[in-house]
Amino acid sequence: MKKVIIVTGAAGFIGSSLIVALSKEYNIVAIDRRTPTNALVAAAPNVNWKELNIADAKNVHNTFQQMKADFGKIDYVIHLAAYYHFGNDWNSEYEKTNIHGTENIINAAINYRVQRIIFTSSIAAMEPPQHGYSLNEKSPTSDYFPYARSKSAGEKIIRNVSRKIPGIVLRLGGVFSDWCELPPLYSLIRLWSGIGPFSRIIPGKGESGIPYIHISDVIEIINRCILLHDQLEPYETFLASQKGAILHKDLFSAIRLSLSNPRSIKPIYVSPSMVKIGLNLRSIFDMNLNQVSVEQPWMIEYIDRPWRVDNSYTQKKLNWHCSPDRYILEKIPAILKLYEEQKYKWVDRNMNRFSGNYLYSE
Repeated sequence: MKKVIIVTGAAGFIGSSLIVALSKEYNIVAIDRRTPTNALVAAAPNVNWKELNIADAKNVHNTFQQMKADFGKIDYVIHLAAYYHFGNDWNSEYEKTNIHGTENIINAAINYRVQRIIFTSSIAAMEPPQHGYSLNEKSPTSDYFPYARSKSAGEKIIRNVSRKIPGIVLRLGGVFSDWCELPPLYSLIRLWSGIGPFSRIIPGKGESGIPYIHISDVIEIINRCILLHDQLEPYETFLASQKGAILHKDLFSAIRLSLSNPRSIKPIYVSPSMVKIGLNLRSIFDMNLNQVSVEQPWMIEYIDRPWRVDNSYTQKKLNWHCSPDRYILEKIPAILKLYEEQKYKWVDRNMNRFSGNYLYSE
């Protein structure tokens, strides 16, 4: 009998690809506040869609109750739904969706005897380590900016109920696809693929950086968590990304060399103080336009402090690692090829991802 899996945030960037892959082997119930695209429905025709806001406890309860009645069981919940933005203000949506919404999903999962819940957190929920050190699965989360605070709260909820329902916290690196679809990476590609001196600017010494993970590797690690459920502890924290961190100076070179008309690979390093002036001016501009950019003044503190990770425990426990041919530096040429050859579509997909209105397409 097929296992039954509920996926929240199913119409989003990660959720879309995940349900398309998992629906080939499992009965999938897809929850999202948005209507799925026709392309997504066609790609996963057997998925049972439920359009609801997870902040509504009653609707969450009713959905779980109905699915339990229809299938006779619910095996796993993969909780992807979350709100995020790059500003440093606490938006009420963090409370509604990331905290209360998570509580609603967990309470329903407990009531209907789900075997395990997989909660997607972020490596960005941890502050970068001191120079010479790496983050690992035991590294604590931090409240250093609102999104991290909300994910930290979600992890705490999962940990506190692990005696009632086993849980996995999956801290994701920067998730990207062949189309990019990762806002910080999208911003860097747009900048560094340009012409003129401004396109060669790198903050600090180029030592900033994060660990990345291709969307296909996210699907694989989630599948490993499902398959190895019986062998895992009641509460686990895994780091889903490449080891280490990809630094800006290396990413800059890869982007510039991948362009059909290669640009100079000699960067112009700009001091944090100068970057701060620029970001403060842009934040005033953004405020007038009621928009939020990826790069924010509060991030200045983390220039040249990469989020370097050592996920040896994750790799060993799950017998999993990112596929080498999907490492970000290996994928940059393919991403830049699509950027140059299908620029309108590339920009459109990335803008939808950045605005939180991701639309699945083949």
